[in-house]
Amino acid sequence: MATSGSYMKVYSEFRSHDNYNEVFLETISKLGSELDLASVKSCLTIGPGDGERELQFIKQCAANTSKLIAVEIDHKSAERLRTRLSESLPGVESQVIEANIERWKGPDCQVDLVMMMLVLYYVRANERKELFKKMYEQWLALGGHVVVVSSCRTKCPGNISEICDFLGTPLMAWEDIEAELLEVGFIKQCAHEMQCLRDFSNIDEYFLRFAQCLIDQPVTLDELRVRIKELFPEGKTDQDVFYMFAVFQRA
Repeated sequence: MATSGSYMKVYSEFRSHDNYNEVFLETISKLGSELDLASVKSCLTIGPGDGERELQFIKQCAANTSKLIAVEIDHKSAERLRTRLSESLPGVESQVIEANIERWKGPDCQVDLVMMMLVLYYVRANERKELFKKMYEQWLALGGHVVVVSSCRTKCPGNISEICDFLGTPLMAWEDIEAELLEVGFIKQCAHEMQCLRDFSNIDEYFLRFAQCLIDQPVTLDELRVRIKELFPEGKTDQDVFYMFAVFQRA
């Protein structure tokens, strides 16, 4: 993982090479008319970074939220999240906890909504299953919802997982995540595939450092640059990049 002082810069540079943000906003606009989350009063968000996307979702789809707990391990991101919360959701009681989610004991009271957006890449398979179990049995209120955003179609050119696979650190497939949530007892309410465009031309050190933090084995930035060039010699992908935005409920 990048150091605390640089992670947001690293992630921002990675996002600047795609149109994920635009597609995300279009997706939650659709979800706002599909989902009824009016009963959501409390929310837990896991690994939100500075919280930009999570707060957009709350405003659009769970506007009655009055209490928010965020667990974020990166200090700089947590600081920016605190500022964003005070500016964007001043009426919401909020708490930002700087901790590793696998070691966190959980909220004092059950919550109505849990959000995990683009964070499960950093949770290992055995720890992920345990996390889902704790969410279902302890953290989430009966009838509560879980929002998960993750890459899908993992063999599709352009997904960051293709680079990881090429370097021997395959990321989990969406099908595995969904199966594990259903096995715990969650019911899938809806799912939207988000189709994005990504450009690998003119990548800089920050972009490479983001890819580097997802690789288990030691790899230099120069090695990453060579591998990306081999995978995408024209600098662009032949197909679009896909993410899954899904909502599950504790029955």
